[in-house]
Amino acid sequence: MRLRILVLPVLAVIAASAAPAGAQMFIEGTHYWFEPAEFPGTAPKNHPLGPDKARGLVIWNGGYDPGRNPLVKTIPLVQYFAEAGWDAYNLQRSTAVMGDHTPGVIITAIERAREKGYRRIILMGQSRGAYASIQAGAWHGNVHGILPLAPAGFGDYGKSGQWRENHFAVRQLWESYKGSQIRVAAGFFTGDDWYETKEPHVRGPYAKKRLTELGIPNFIIDQPAHPGMQGHTGGTSWQFARRYGPCLEHFFETGESPGCADDDAATAQLFGIKPPAVVDGDMAAGGPQYAGLWQGTWHNSGRFTALVIPPPSGGKVTGTYMLGKGVNGDRAEHSAMTFIVSGDSLMRDGKIQFRFALQPDGSLRGERIDTAKPDAPQNLVTLKRAR
Repeated sequence: MRLRILVLPVLAVIAASAAPAGAQMFIEGTHYWFEPAEFPGTAPKNHPLGPDKARGLVIWNGGYDPGRNPLVKTIPLVQYFAEAGWDAYNLQRSTAVMGDHTPGVIITAIERAREKGYRRIILMGQSRGAYASIQAGAWHGNVHGILPLAPAGFGDYGKSGQWRENHFAVRQLWESYKGSQIRVAAGFFTGDDWYETKEPHVRGPYAKKRLTELGIPNFIIDQPAHPGMQGHTGGTSWQFARRYGPCLEHFFETGESPGCADDDAATAQLFGIKPPAVVDGDMAAGGPQYAGLWQGTWHNSGRFTALVIPPPSGGKVTGTYMLGKGVNGDRAEHSAMTFIVSGDSLMRDGKIQFRFALQPDGSLRGERIDTAKPDAPQNLVTLKRAR
């Protein structure tokens, strides 16, 4: 099933009239086109489901790479939403118009999606596609939500003063959201040369503060520290989809901003994890404090994990190790693990070795080692005591 417009000249007029004066006219099939999303992993069965069965529609708008068409495949996060029951379409543009932000084209897609019967529409985009999604939400006002990832409509890798407009221009757009009740999620990433490299922790905190003041439901992800979620493309990784997919799904479904932090005990529920009852207590008198619920994110995969450790007995402790749901076949998992207490560490031997060591800041540093693959990259996690 495609979202197609049959009369191209009429479409061009609509796309132009939906945008501010001076916007270029685009013809569907020549300058841009919509296709059901192709995914980077295993495609969900029966996608697209259609407006009667799907929970809603995600429209993906990729970034601008000079001289190249946008990637045919969408990002892992779009696949996460498709696996969760949303339909997904990809907005692609020809190289001739890729430099344009194309908010008018997005608005036209919104109208056609509604004609097809989709009631809930989320605009997702990266870089210039993210900036265009913010514009479209500001001008249209009748979408369920938006998710701009590293929005950028100005500047070039921070080499000119224009990079500052990636904050100031968006600030003006946020003002247009007042009274709309669009659910606004956004991602800003450490090392993004379009802004964060120069001024970290500015855009995200400002968006959260101002949108809250305007009464707009929001969930702002500001420079996550996890590896694989860095730079201008930090939101397009598998790690980001696994770690934040369930949190974003919760936000767009409920309008409530989840804590979603590693040290928030409520986060486990978002990932389909049901930890057993936590028993507070210490190790032997004077020993490190291990007992309790610990949570963290594996560096290599982005999988959210939880570990429940009861007070040890006889130098051993049997804990419950849990992995949260993710994307591309990831399912929530629970298993029992017996550890040997060794100084300030818990050790589990076997083909897959685990070691959790208490750190000076009170966290647990975890290592997972596949003894059959000694040269494989080390897999690490930092677990924090959940509150």
